[in-house]
Amino acid sequence: MANFRPMDLASFYKCLSDPTRLRIVNLLLKGPLCVCQIQDILQEAQVKTSKHLGYMKKRELLVVKRKANWNFYELDPSLHPIARASMQAIEVHASEDPTFAADLERLQNSQDSDCC
Repeated sequence: MANFRPMDLASFYKCLSDPTRLRIVNLLLKGPLCVCQIQDILQEAQVKTSKHLGYMKKRELLVVKRKANWNFYELDPSLHPIARASMQAIEVHASEDPTFAADLERLQNSQDSDCC
């Protein structure tokens, strides 16, 4: 069995208790994204988006990879299976929420244009 790092369930669910962070998870379940893409899709200010991403990174839900001048965020591949399953439940039900569905539509449209 693979080794996963220990997880504080209360901190994990507290991190996901914010609607903006849930929307970010919903997007990152589709793959890594640049901060500018996330900001555009969420239609939020850069400062607010960056604060949420920083909060999630500090709690080890995200990893960041730098490419040239841009930071790309993705869900940490070493997340505990409980955390991964909880996040996948978001993906399963995202189409039922109008905000999440609109985010996914903007994500699909943004993949047709070059961001970074």
